[in-house]
Amino acid sequence: SALAVNLDLTNLAGFTSARNINANTFEVVDGELGPLFGGLNPNVRALDFPGSSGPIPTTLQFPLTVASDEDQRIETSLDQGITTPYNYSLNFSYGRELGKGLSFEASYVGRFARNLLVARDIMQLNNIRDPQSGMTYYEAINQLVNFRYANREITSVPTIPFFNNIFPFMPEWWGDTSLTPTQAAYAFIAPEALGGGDLIDYTFLQLLWDDSPSCTTCPFGGGPARFNNVFYQPQFGALAAFSTMARSNYNSLQISLRQRLRDDVTFDFNYTYGHSLDSVSGLQNSSSYGTAFVVNSLDPDQNYASSDFDARHIINANWVVGLPVGRGKRFFNGASGFVDQIIGGWQTTGIFRWNSGLPIQTPFDCCVWATNWNVQSNGVRVNPVVSSPTKVGSPNIFSDPEAVYRSFRPARPGEAGDRNVLRAPSYISLDMGLYKAFKMPWEGHELQFRWEVFNVTNTQRFDGLTISDLSLGTDPFLGSSSPNSDFGKFTSTQTPLNETKAGRVMEFALRYT
Repeated sequence: SALAVNLDLTNLAGFTSARNINANTFEVVDGELGPLFGGLNPNVRALDFPGSSGPIPTTLQFPLTVASDEDQRIETSLDQGITTPYNYSLNFSYGRELGKGLSFEASYVGRFARNLLVARDIMQLNNIRDPQSGMTYYEAINQLVNFRYANREITSVPTIPFFNNIFPFMPEWWGDTSLTPTQAAYAFIAPEALGGGDLIDYTFLQLLWDDSPSCTTCPFGGGPARFNNVFYQPQFGALAAFSTMARSNYNSLQISLRQRLRDDVTFDFNYTYGHSLDSVSGLQNSSSYGTAFVVNSLDPDQNYASSDFDARHIINANWVVGLPVGRGKRFFNGASGFVDQIIGGWQTTGIFRWNSGLPIQTPFDCCVWATNWNVQSNGVRVNPVVSSPTKVGSPNIFSDPEAVYRSFRPARPGEAGDRNVLRAPSYISLDMGLYKAFKMPWEGHELQFRWEVFNVTNTQRFDGLTISDLSLGTDPFLGSSSPNSDFGKFTSTQTPLNETKAGRVMEFALRYT
């Protein structure tokens, strides 16, 4: 019902009419500039210029339709095949008493969800297949990317049937008819030093090829300059639709050791070794292009990886221990009433938590869109990379930021990039308390003293969610760009829930009962 209300209010497909200057409508290369506005209150209703969606119409027809004018609109919608998510929960436990109040338990706990609600681009750019060679666009273009990384000369590139069959006019497009269609296609992405266009914003490259010049011999027919939308759907550049097509899996071993009712000692010790994997980890009500978004809807399993909240190891413990001092205890058993009031009846409490680090954002493409028109892919490792936080100077998630930067490459066409391959520092906290109840001279009256300390060790762990910069430049592993000076730098420390700082905090209290 919430989806129905949300989409009824905001959905462009059939319910809302909008007049926008859409993304990538104007640019400065060929003089197709946007309008200049004078004053603070321009007459926007009178807008009517090339590339705009025109003036406000005087009549509307229902249902409303989106014009097929190839304006690369970026919108949201709802998948008509949406269904109900479901999950299976499994557990198996073995426990036994060890004697004297001590017990042990070991459990397997699993949870498997299907048809989870996420957003995916249902106008994902086509990965067309050449019917003659059987080769797809992703397979063909990535061969050209291999040539780029090998610094291959344009005229030495061999023929790839896909380009010969699908884009025979490519030499004319590039402006050098001495080249083969494959060589002309490679010229667009070849490095400038080789005479190429050095264009690695691959979805923009698809847009250029979609807007190819008129060609009477093209496999999709001649006629208009924009021929039959090989890659782009003519109404949208990106249309994120809420869909139920994601999955998640969680498996864990959970071990507990408990002590009850023995010599004023009570404690719980718990250890969990678990692994959570999913397609996306965003909340089910997150924005369409937010965290719960599958980058490549043609291959959604590329997004399947460790969950954003995956903590592989978790240890927690809590205890209440009465100090063995005072009347009836091991020490000072024969203490007088006055002495027992002072030294007897003290209790200590404690809560301890440690977990291994959560995943952090993988370095991502700073200024290119390899696979999806609206959402950038993450970088891809070309060398083994681990996070190794530094603690001196300017604290950084990487001990050698330059080496880590050079160990990533931008995503190739069709790639969503690596997800959750790096980890933040672990989290640790120790809270303790000291309590003592003093009996008052009047029957039933008591005064309790409490001393509680939070973060006893005053430990400061850096927050992996607030790293200042993890963006990649052009082909970092080829040395074509350098990391930002803030690459990998921490900007804050972890803070306990509902707290504003991570330092040690003490509380003292007297309670009269």
